[in-house]
Amino acid sequence: MKNPYSSADAFIAQLKNIEQHINRNQLQEAAQQLNRLAKTASHDPRLFLLGSRLAQAAQNPDGMLQAARKAHQLAPSWTVATLHLASVLASRDETEEAMALATQAIEQATAQAVLDAEGLTAAATLAQHLGQHPQALAWLRQAEQLKPADTSIRYKIGLTQSASGDHVGAIDTFTQLLAQLPGNSTILSARLQAALRGKQMALAVRDGEALMALDPTNAEYAFYLAIARGETPPTQPASMVVDLFNGSADQFDRQLVLQLQYKLPRDVAQMIQAWHPDRKGDVLDLGCGTGLLGACLGPIEGVMVGVDLSENMLAQAARHNVYDSFHRVNVLDALQATPADLYHVITALDVLIYVGCLDSVIPNAFRILLPGGRFVFSCETGAEGAADYALQAAYRYTHQRSYVQRLLDAAGFKDIEIEDRVLRYESGQPVQGYLVTARKAPLVVKKAAARKRVPKSAAPTSP
Repeated sequence: MKNPYSSADAFIAQLKNIEQHINRNQLQEAAQQLNRLAKTASHDPRLFLLGSRLAQAAQNPDGMLQAARKAHQLAPSWTVATLHLASVLASRDETEEAMALATQAIEQATAQAVLDAEGLTAAATLAQHLGQHPQALAWLRQAEQLKPADTSIRYKIGLTQSASGDHVGAIDTFTQLLAQLPGNSTILSARLQAALRGKQMALAVRDGEALMALDPTNAEYAFYLAIARGETPPTQPASMVVDLFNGSADQFDRQLVLQLQYKLPRDVAQMIQAWHPDRKGDVLDLGCGTGLLGACLGPIEGVMVGVDLSENMLAQAARHNVYDSFHRVNVLDALQATPADLYHVITALDVLIYVGCLDSVIPNAFRILLPGGRFVFSCETGAEGAADYALQAAYRYTHQRSYVQRLLDAAGFKDIEIEDRVLRYESGQPVQGYLVTARKAPLVVKKAAARKRVPKSAAPTSP
């Protein structure tokens, strides 16, 4: 039988066609064509590079790594395969191996006289992701020497300087760029954030006001400008939360459970099981993320609804096959839009750190709980003498216990318990916080009332 891919041009055309299918999210078509090609070219590393990209699009991180390793195994001296494997490992926070391979890729490209700015920038990007800022900066400086007119490289240098704590250097870099590109909102925003971190508040205010003049409705600009003016914004803008989590969804569970020692979903699932040993209860999981609570709880006879802003997180949560429905909406809107007396349990685990003001959160949770229902949520501990809620350097909120207790009492909650605990670990250090459980008083009736059930379609509705 004649090999239909014997022509190099035809083979490359097939590879490009598969790549187009992946870019269009036509994953089944891409997989079918890739499998056909593999029958005649099973030792071509390019097939496995595409297979790795296909696995990434399908949110299959293990498949992504397996294909990347195979491509590198088949072509260990090919810079593209080496750097791709390094990038995949970096996405999994495998720092040591990722950096070793990135360094190897740069050395290979240098030896083969194919070193270019694009490869150096890619290596620098993964180094910055891993917190290896000095090496990232060194590679970016090399890239700038190769393409001195490329302002995008200079912009990445500024970001790396800021991430490494050199806020003065970052401000200087962004100022030079703004001289070339005056009024550029991306660079202005980067300089504003560097000015905030470097405590240059006058500059931060000027940049914030300039950005608001360019886009008066931009919630992120308003957020940063409020901080520059010494104010505490009531909540993080939705766009910031989405950007934070969309890119890490496929590795989120691994990072939380293994690296950050995050145990709240497991512990709260055990609490729900103790409250409802018959597994008959309706649960609203606010900020559900990748669905760790649902995975720990398992299937229930009631309805389990997940709410999150990140589309990628919700896609991961759906894989557990526990949740009945999902809603892509922020916590405040979800609570406000949900009808009263619907749920037996409402959870908000590690989510209120992105919401400062809880004045509407706690009363609305009380409203939509069934009598006897429970609200379970976590907060990070505020410094002694701080305001009711305060914004940290990482733009996460802390909440005073007295503030939370006051709101719970005012809403009408009973059986309030506030347990101090380590919420997770970051950079090896414990993050102190507390877990709150509060109950809505059950109805006192002479006859047992029929249990109100949540129809399968019932859930918070985005406005």
